[in-house]
Amino acid sequence: MNKYDEIKKLISESESFVEFANFGDGISEEWIEKAESRLGFSLPETYKWWLKNYSGGEIYGEEIYSVYEQDFDTVVGGDIVYMHELNQRNNKFPKNVLVICEDNDEVYYFDISAHENGNEYPIYSFNEQKLYAKDFIDFLKKRIMEN
Repeated sequence: MNKYDEIKKLISESESFVEFANFGDGISEEWIEKAESRLGFSLPETYKWWLKNYSGGEIYGEEIYSVYEQDFDTVVGGDIVYMHELNQRNNKFPKNVLVICEDNDEVYYFDISAHENGNEYPIYSFNEQKLYAKDFIDFLKKRIMEN
């Protein structure tokens, strides 16, 4: 079983606390490309797979930032472009940090300076300043299994 089939199965078995769109009801390629253009860099392939297939959502009530398919100049909330621009404008995080999830105790982010094979970025916990997951699929798995 590949990592995508494995995470699909885990998500479907965790519907009581994983709130994503139905598989296949994701974000269009056009909006993902718009987000990448606005950000100025490519998003990780595993993250784009999730966007295309699940759109966005929450695990245990903690939102994972996605692309809202709304004008980036007027969108608010957990849109990843909006949050990144807001964080950069307020100098909240270093430039290499693309925050993907904030819970009560921790901030998780892609380190966009650490480009990996397959256009992947490792995910770090900001408060602990340590590697949390090797890619976005690993991140989802850990968030689902930890709680």
